[in-house]
Amino acid sequence: MTMLSARMLTVVAAGHQYGDVRRDGGTGTAKSPGRGGDGGDDTDWMQKARKLANKRASQFRRERGAQPVAPAQWRRKRKGEKGDEFGYVEAARGYDDIPKDVTDDREDELTATAGNGLWRVDFGDLAEEDWGSQWTMTDDEWKSVEKLAKGTDEPLQALQVFEDAGLRRVNPDISARMLRIIANKAKSARVDREELSGLRRDSRIAHLLGMCVAAARRGSDALSPNSVVSAVWAIGVISTERANSAEMEVLAARAAQVTDDVSKRGIADLAWALASCRHASEELFQQIGIRAAVTGLEGSKPFDISTLVYAFAHLGHSADGFLDGLDQWFAGGAEEEIGKEEADANAAKKAASFTPQPLVTTAWSLAVIGGDALRSRAFSALWSEICVRGEAAAAEGAMVDPSLEGDRIQYGPWRGKNLNQINQAIVAVQSASGTEALGLRPVPDSLAAAAESAWMAQRRPPVISWYQRDVASILSYMGEKHEEEAVCGGYRVDLLIPNPVGVPELSGGIAIEVDGPSHFARNDSALALGQTRLKHRQLRHLGMAVVSVSVAEWEYLESAEEKVEYLRAGMAGSQQVA
Repeated sequence: MTMLSARMLTVVAAGHQYGDVRRDGGTGTAKSPGRGGDGGDDTDWMQKARKLANKRASQFRRERGAQPVAPAQWRRKRKGEKGDEFGYVEAARGYDDIPKDVTDDREDELTATAGNGLWRVDFGDLAEEDWGSQWTMTDDEWKSVEKLAKGTDEPLQALQVFEDAGLRRVNPDISARMLRIIANKAKSARVDREELSGLRRDSRIAHLLGMCVAAARRGSDALSPNSVVSAVWAIGVISTERANSAEMEVLAARAAQVTDDVSKRGIADLAWALASCRHASEELFQQIGIRAAVTGLEGSKPFDISTLVYAFAHLGHSADGFLDGLDQWFAGGAEEEIGKEEADANAAKKAASFTPQPLVTTAWSLAVIGGDALRSRAFSALWSEICVRGEAAAAEGAMVDPSLEGDRIQYGPWRGKNLNQINQAIVAVQSASGTEALGLRPVPDSLAAAAESAWMAQRRPPVISWYQRDVASILSYMGEKHEEEAVCGGYRVDLLIPNPVGVPELSGGIAIEVDGPSHFARNDSALALGQTRLKHRQLRHLGMAVVSVSVAEWEYLESAEEKVEYLRAGMAGSQQVA
């Protein structure tokens, strides 16, 4: 049996080397192995700083109910013979125990037992050059761990399985797979916001995500294209709108480089995750659009299509190339090759294959995009299918009960949110010159009435922010009579000026929308999200001039005079747009 030196034993037992620096004995002091003596040149203040930082980090975790980074039972200490350099042996994170296999006859053997006894690491018969392999999870080991994790019910249970297997033994690729499983468990278990918040703050999640981000930043092949998708999708589930923008930026940039190697569902997952996080990425969506135009989205499923269209609409990225690919997908090929009649028939079949919710969401998303999207074959096919199902619901005697609220409102196969989307799509078509001009099928009166009834029956209590109050006070200072939370066309308008002072009469007056951060992309405060853009467009259709007051800009205005000038400029510009 090969005898391990005390110094090398400590390094191997620690299970993780940071370049040529190791952490010794859990004290936080850094030493350089292989350089003789104690190595290292740490000063007293550095040691104190590390101790203070570790103390604060531990306190932070305890306050939030997190597991300590290194439980005491993971440490063992033994006394060696005089002159023995061996001091502390610290197990890698994820190992339950390091048994005292050091016998009275001083047998230098270290055995580490992973959680649940899955693996036993014995360095005795290994050459020095092979020691590192014992701290890398093999494919067979990962399959066993994966099976155990998928058998759990809760995300924290899956995370514990991974921790027991040794989080320091995994590479970026396996880290991404772990994140995907944890996110799947969170989604299937429908964990609440508080639980998701706990997952986001968990140091183990941060460790896994950090490995993925580091590999993506380097462009390393250690993080495969599909693993990039897994990491991004996991962030979309766990972090949603509270995702770290810097991390998302790195992963999105890497995803844009590997789109050609990602599956159809993977592309949809990427788009959905960025939309969920409100993270704009022009580069990634440009690549998605190019791919769609080239491949015609061949092989995509209706759910994937709905997800992609929604992401483009929500984030407001240019969809020119994507719309070409979308039309080709609905037509089943290029119209020049198969003919218009066959293309229209194929599009009708594709639209009929959509379930009720994706059908409406996809049509609504195209309405949000507006412009050429309303004249596309895709929108025409979806619109016709909605009309057909609306007529079927009317024939069955479907009615909307206005006494109900929210998602309880139902008409035919659709509930509250989808009915609201249908109403918004109808208004979008009307504002774009109407069904006849667009070559669309007339909307059944019963469907239009049901959608409008559900829209007007919404019960949305007003939420008035401090910024809105401040804007209202400046309007009063300007002598502008206004209404707060006025209802116009089913929309709540933050501030409505029916008769602006000193400007030409407007049929609907001036609507002032005080838009906070939730109305914009998290990484681009100037990029309004789809719902906000659609609302402003439809308020203009009602004859209003719309002024969008960005909170990000308003908070930099210090004096009343600056705020008055800002509003005057916005009101003047809004009338030109209207």
